[in-house]
Amino acid sequence: MKPPRILFTRRFTTNAADRLSIGFSGAGFLGCYHVGVAACLNKHGMIPHPDDDTNKMPLLTGVSAGSMNAAAACAGVNPEPDGMEVVLEAARRTRELSTRQKQVSLDVLTPGFSLIDAVEEPFRDAIVKSLGGYCEKDSSNNIIIHDIDPDLFSKRFPSGALRIGIADRRELWSPPLLKAYRYVDTFRDVEDIVACCMLSSYVPGITGHAPPSFLDGLTGSVDKSSSAAGRAGVRVKEMAKFGLVRHGKTGLPVVENVEETTNSEESKEDTSTEPTLYWDGGLAEMFPTFDNNTVIVSPLNGLYDPNPSISPGVLDDAKFTDKSGGDTQQQQHPSQSTALLQNLLRPYLTSLLPATFRHCHKSELGLNTKNAQTALKMIFSSDDDELYSRFKEGYDDAR
Repeated sequence: MKPPRILFTRRFTTNAADRLSIGFSGAGFLGCYHVGVAACLNKHGMIPHPDDDTNKMPLLTGVSAGSMNAAAACAGVNPEPDGMEVVLEAARRTRELSTRQKQVSLDVLTPGFSLIDAVEEPFRDAIVKSLGGYCEKDSSNNIIIHDIDPDLFSKRFPSGALRIGIADRRELWSPPLLKAYRYVDTFRDVEDIVACCMLSSYVPGITGHAPPSFLDGLTGSVDKSSSAAGRAGVRVKEMAKFGLVRHGKTGLPVVENVEETTNSEESKEDTSTEPTLYWDGGLAEMFPTFDNNTVIVSPLNGLYDPNPSISPGVLDDAKFTDKSGGDTQQQQHPSQSTALLQNLLRPYLTSLLPATFRHCHKSELGLNTKNAQTALKMIFSSDDDELYSRFKEGYDDAR
């Protein structure tokens, strides 16, 4: 019988004086790992349904795919099957590129494909459904949301309970990247949440449509009417005018220099493109937290001191190893020749290559094959079986 996996660096409590908080990292297609963690914590009352016990609801934050999982938990989306279906649908639409197009598919990097456009609709539907409403499109293909009680929305999304991280693209070009981190923790309606999550997952040319030209890429211009990034960019820019976008370090509202147009002719100019000021939050802060007590959830194995974490154990060459040094999962036995070569080279490799590398001030990620494979699966789609396997991994790690 395998020994239990020890994943937390220290215990945490849920009393009012020390409220539990959870930070979901960027994860790409491995958002299914986050869904598995949420499913386990939901089952054991750590992330209760928001209508069951509001006092036990933890503070939640996230970036990229983690922002969607955090928002779904606040909304009361059932992790399995509803939350998992959003991840599966995004991966299926990506895999279908090879059958819909005559050209060879490059998965998420296929020209003209936008992952956030593929995930926007199922994500919105899941949030709206959990709030008792439904979506439909009008004759102009605009989304109309029906039957959401404003009081219910306010109850499930009180100010400060959900923090979605984004990155100010204007600050990304000079180190340190952390100074580009911004967040939103007050939302007026569902579309605010959807817009923030889409921008928190937007990397031009990778997860969203690339701007029409290289020069536009430097300014971040995208079509506001035909892309998820464009629509979200306009809405979040409006939210910034109301002081809803906050600086990651100070927590103060970000003040934008908005030039008012006084010339009536200028005001009639085509505004089909808008500067998208905010991009993927993981570009600036991969592991968002409220403080040093926030539990970091990540599909990447590593050390997250001083924060406690839910993540795979740090690996060595032969086995999964947790922070206490215990064996957690044996890998397949190598062939005799491979094992001999490993034994000969191990003293030299271990002296030359560190077990982890410093990713940021919060994390030392494992320098191993498992993390390399995980990084690829975060970027490129996998089949349903693999995604369910990572869902189960997240569930087991949380347990």
